[in-house]
Amino acid sequence: MKCSFWLLLAVILAPGFKLYAQKADSTYKYYWVSFTDKADSPYQVDKPEAFLSARSAARREKWNIPITEQDFPPNPRYLDALQEQGATIHHRSRWLNAATILISEENVVEIASLPFVKKVEYVGFPYKESERRKPNIKIDSLRSKQLDGQYYGYGTRQIQWLNGDTLHQLGYTGSGIWLAVLDGGFIGVEESPFFDSLQAEGRLLLSRDFVDGDQEVYESSTHGTRVLSTMGANVPGVMVGTAPGATYACIKTEDTRGEYRIEECHWVAGLEYADSLGADVVNSSLGYTTFNDREMNYNFDNLDGKSSVASLAADIAFKKGMIVVTSAGNEGTSTWKHIGIPADARLALSVGAIDFSGERASFSSLGPTADGRIKPDVAAPGAWVTVADPFAFQASIASGTSFASPILAGLVACLWEAFPGKTNEEIVEAIKRSASQAGLPDVELGYGIPNFGKAYRLLQEPVEAQSPPVAVPGELEKK
Repeated sequence: MKCSFWLLLAVILAPGFKLYAQKADSTYKYYWVSFTDKADSPYQVDKPEAFLSARSAARREKWNIPITEQDFPPNPRYLDALQEQGATIHHRSRWLNAATILISEENVVEIASLPFVKKVEYVGFPYKESERRKPNIKIDSLRSKQLDGQYYGYGTRQIQWLNGDTLHQLGYTGSGIWLAVLDGGFIGVEESPFFDSLQAEGRLLLSRDFVDGDQEVYESSTHGTRVLSTMGANVPGVMVGTAPGATYACIKTEDTRGEYRIEECHWVAGLEYADSLGADVVNSSLGYTTFNDREMNYNFDNLDGKSSVASLAADIAFKKGMIVVTSAGNEGTSTWKHIGIPADARLALSVGAIDFSGERASFSSLGPTADGRIKPDVAAPGAWVTVADPFAFQASIASGTSFASPILAGLVACLWEAFPGKTNEEIVEAIKRSASQAGLPDVELGYGIPNFGKAYRLLQEPVEAQSPPVAVPGELEKK
């Protein structure tokens, strides 16, 4: 899947300012509108049921995370005022106090001049509804030979490389953990026998499509299907994923029809939706550096964890008690070579890819961040790994950090199931401590390849018995 999704070169519009790279016509386009405040909000911190699920509120209570004004949706009066100017609200951001709107270019100046509007940024344009794709799939009988004596089937090595089978043998499969998957589409999930147990046990939550604004996610792309299979597949002898007992939410945020900054807006909305559902872990096998509109492209200096709304949102999600696992990117052999966004987020667990010799896969993107932080954080199998075929009942092969990320995310869910009283910070710290390069992280594999059996043992130890924190070197040389 081609990466996309930057909000760089954002044009801040104010009265008297010229619209950047726009024609003076009535073409409808998408804009990200940031608000100045949440003054006179109708929402209240002691009535979170108006904007959060009971599970989401319980997560905050469990970890002593206060519900604040940051959790409030944007002021409805502000949204009404945008609509009065001819805008259609596509989605909104609670954490960043913003909305994505569709409006004609000739009316956007009026929007920018509203007293409660902080800035307006052009982020893309709408596609025709007819361009959406949802094939008619009917998956027939098993086509892969079942491997006798191999419970994980063709996916055995990718689990054993991380010692994830140890967690499973202890009885931890992700049960009780809600895992949200942000991706570009999930063709075939509702038909595939690989996900029968998710369907039968009601462990596929209400899906949401933030690209088209509906609940149709089993369309557009098979990327999300393959990603989901590395975690949720459950056909012993053929393929069992890293978290077959977890509960999943399929959330479509990637628009496969083109590359524009609006995908970052979709991503933020999808992440906030995951929070509002009460998700514990989020996997994002998406990254963004370049767009169809070259003037939207990011450069290396933007990989600072704060230039992108997606990276900002990823950090907020962690502070709300979640763990966001994200792919580092597949640019290791390109002229770009660096990680993408939101892999640069300070609190995201960014994952690079290794092959089955334990070496970095050549395509796996490199760190550090622009401000010298270690990224990727860790690495997992991502070259020639096993995934479910979206169109047939058989195991298939795929490569990319897109698959290293969910393979690891599933085991994050299992580890957290084993230690439900540990915070997200403690879980992530144990994973880094367990990794093969914990004492000497680098820009290729970060802290290295985690050992989830070791992470389990580390979390069993009393704090005073644990070794010192993993080494964090000083600012690395920018390359």
